[in-house]
Amino acid sequence: MSGDAIVLGIDVGTTNCKVLAFDLAGGLCASASAPTPIERPRPGWVEHPPEALWQVIVGLIRQVVAQVAPSRVRGVAVASMAEAGLLVGADGRALHSIISWNDSRSDVFYRAWLEHFGTERFRAVVGNRPSPIFSVFKLQWLRDFLPDAYATAACWLHVSDYIAFRLCGVQATSPSLASRTMLLDLAHVEWSSTVVAAAELRATLLPPLVPAGVPLGYINATAAAATGLPTDAVVSCGGHDHSCGALAAGVYDEGVALDSMGTAEPAFLALHALPPTLPETIVSSLGAHVVPGRFYTSKGIRNAGGSVEWAARALAMGSAAALMQAAAQAAPGAGGVLFLPRLTPADRGGWVGLTADAGPPELARAVVEGLACEWRANLELIERSVAQRAREVRAIGGGTRADVWVQIKADVLGQPLYVLDLPESVALGAALLGGLAAGVYNTIEAATAHLRLRRRVVTPDPERAVFYQQHYHERYLRLPAALGGLGSFPVSM
Repeated sequence: MSGDAIVLGIDVGTTNCKVLAFDLAGGLCASASAPTPIERPRPGWVEHPPEALWQVIVGLIRQVVAQVAPSRVRGVAVASMAEAGLLVGADGRALHSIISWNDSRSDVFYRAWLEHFGTERFRAVVGNRPSPIFSVFKLQWLRDFLPDAYATAACWLHVSDYIAFRLCGVQATSPSLASRTMLLDLAHVEWSSTVVAAAELRATLLPPLVPAGVPLGYINATAAAATGLPTDAVVSCGGHDHSCGALAAGVYDEGVALDSMGTAEPAFLALHALPPTLPETIVSSLGAHVVPGRFYTSKGIRNAGGSVEWAARALAMGSAAALMQAAAQAAPGAGGVLFLPRLTPADRGGWVGLTADAGPPELARAVVEGLACEWRANLELIERSVAQRAREVRAIGGGTRADVWVQIKADVLGQPLYVLDLPESVALGAALLGGLAAGVYNTIEAATAHLRLRRRVVTPDPERAVFYQQHYHERYLRLPAALGGLGSFPVSM
């Protein structure tokens, strides 16, 4: 394949949609982004109107194609948020708005599942305990509250699947997305008839499972006319945005962990195989990687970047950058102040150990130290759950631009942190899948080997590492239990 080939990665996120064109070494050739269309018709409901979403993607592709020669585009793939999706009819038309992953309308079905089956009944099959965000509960809501749409539906598609379908006319999903439905038999990588029956859903609604990086088809004439893409460009099966980001970072070999320092901050550990048995204490997520035959375990801080932004507002610092500057002025340990970064309705977090001597620098540093300690705790939890140790930790995301945060993270971990200059990892991972399907890369390994990524190694300071080892074990790990009961109290009259 010609060395001037371009691969296109589409990233459909909760907040923004992005389309980026890369050369075969991962160099950025063109990009465009726009807010993801969102509607909130009722309290707790979060929807994405499908036609509006498609038109946003069409517009972004046209912007990118206008910056490069369209004939150079050889492969396209879509990465997206995982649990969100919609039903389409036999004619391929959307039957309702896309229900976002963080939509709460189906919580009643989640609670009913817990009452009927508990948390462990199917965990060995699907690899996860029930969570209200999983697609199974959205499908149950559609069955009961949009019965006409459910009765006439031909297929359930995730967001990535829907955009790929509009591009090439083929309906399919990848195991990486399917593993977030709570309907996939993870060990066998096939839909579980047992769990589907327990959920009282129609198995025929579930799309064919196709490995990520496998061709779905070519850009169809309608999509070509709308986007400007050539009809000989291959559309690949895409996948879950977290897994696509891990692929771009080369995190698919066993023992390599990823710290994605963004709004959420998952600890992601690649696995060559699932553990033979699931420990009773496992609370992390297991899933299929976008790399065929590989898996992962993950547990995240839901509001890492959110904690930084909240603290910056609460301390009247104006910006996350200003908070990081203040944190750098305080000594390790933040004068005895601790911060638990669990700012969700179901949890309670905040500063503990305040004295009159604690000023804005100490409070700011406590936030950064708390995030570092919480991430280490999550990493250790997923390591224990699968009896694997992370021999290397790679970091990507906007948080890596904050030097003080990265250094504190390395000091708290007590091991080097390999920071990749990879601002658009999700789109790049999708683009690699597009290139694999188009044949511009022969293997996943060849695709990632082609990338020219800059990276720096942040090593822990020996003295601070010793201090933080004690700080983490003797102080931070006691904090969640001390504050855990607060979440059960009423928050207002």
